[in-house]
Amino acid sequence: MALPHNNRFLTEDKVNHLVLALILAAAALLRFQNLDRTSLWYDEAVSWSQSKGTFSELLTTVAADNYPPLHNVILWLTMPVAGDSETALRLPSVFLGILAVWLIYLTGKALAGKTAGLLAAALLTVSPFHIWYSTEARMYALLAACGLAFLFFVLKTLEKPSAWRLIALAVSGALFLYSHIYALLGFGSVGMVCAALALRSLFRSGRLVLSTPLLICIAMAASTWAFLPWLIILAVRATSVAEQGFWIDYPDAAFLSNIAFNLAGSLPLFWMLAGLALASLLACLPLPGRYFGKPQSANAILICFAYAAGPPCLAYLYSIFVHPILFDRYLIAAWPGVILLASATAQRLAPRIAPVAVLAAALWLSYPELKFTLLEKIRPEWRQIAKDYGALKGEQDHLLLYKGFAAPALSYYLRGPDAFTAVETVDELGQGNKNARWLLIVHTGGEEMRAAEEAFGPRKNSPAAKRFGWGASGLTLLERRQAE
Repeated sequence: MALPHNNRFLTEDKVNHLVLALILAAAALLRFQNLDRTSLWYDEAVSWSQSKGTFSELLTTVAADNYPPLHNVILWLTMPVAGDSETALRLPSVFLGILAVWLIYLTGKALAGKTAGLLAAALLTVSPFHIWYSTEARMYALLAACGLAFLFFVLKTLEKPSAWRLIALAVSGALFLYSHIYALLGFGSVGMVCAALALRSLFRSGRLVLSTPLLICIAMAASTWAFLPWLIILAVRATSVAEQGFWIDYPDAAFLSNIAFNLAGSLPLFWMLAGLALASLLACLPLPGRYFGKPQSANAILICFAYAAGPPCLAYLYSIFVHPILFDRYLIAAWPGVILLASATAQRLAPRIAPVAVLAAALWLSYPELKFTLLEKIRPEWRQIAKDYGALKGEQDHLLLYKGFAAPALSYYLRGPDAFTAVETVDELGQGNKNARWLLIVHTGGEEMRAAEEAFGPRKNSPAAKRFGWGASGLTLLERRQAE
């Protein structure tokens, strides 16, 4: 005899909570393991270097860079407590990565229901792209988590505005903006859609009313006002960056294909999720049938679509008409928007079958990249090259570093105030450095590397040590040949 529904041990809510707990546990397991497997790379070491002084020094050094300071502030607060080991520096990103999985569940639930939320959380949990940047001492996991918090409160306010939701929206929007400069693209795209919805309400009513989209715009204006001081700093900094040039390549077809692969873990999976995300726009059309929602649901889809598509589209247009700025890791906040829309479409199409099928396909298609990310993918091997130098050098030996932008990474591992001298140009390398016995060449092309070797002077035939790094040089340690 079947028990009444109310007496069942496992209700639907309990099952959902159990599944969510398992997803979060898997997210933690995939992100906590082997945090010190790879060395810190250049940018992680910059975060460490910028965050280890006083708070005013932190703000001054970050203001001279190309991003807002929120991640540096987090490191500044945690380093005195947790230390500055590789693991300690990466722990905030791990927690933020797990937080993002929970937030995407809440956002998916607000967008299309519990099943969509669980599917989105599962897809983000096993995303090689998100796992990698959740184990890096940079601001990318922060950008994803703050972006999802902002999107969640936009959708919840759209559903039912209240004072606390508007305050939460303003605060999460400000945190989002202070996480990374690319947040401006997602924030602005959502703002444009909400402004359009507010104008539509105005035209329909024929008078000024505090519609829900208008309330969202007001809360976002508060976020913008809170970010205004740093926005001015970034605007001034953008002028000098434009004059000096930037390192990102032009987004040709091969470049875009590589971005798509990195985001999804495989090109077929990218096109599958992107196709499902595009199909979510059908909910915005006045069509009959069970696949299409209410106008409020359509507005939520439009907002989520703007959040997902705005940053890559705006960055691409800027890249082809002004200067390349489109890069894969900067899209770590936008990609969960694609996952959310794809999950919403899967739930609408077949609530019981489609989510399981989509997750199974994602695991199958991205497994090689997931395995590579967890076990084999590496960063430039600064830890190893520093050990090589420490084992080979004499007590009075001195090291030259070419190029100087990598100084924070070498400083992190050598830790001596006078452990090396950084030089920026080949001419500088050949002037006044005749007493240095060692040269470390990093991130340099073949022709420039040969010029640096020649400027350094007579050296032993083969490198004393060579480790993985970018460019033809990698991380190459050379020893000057001693006069006989």
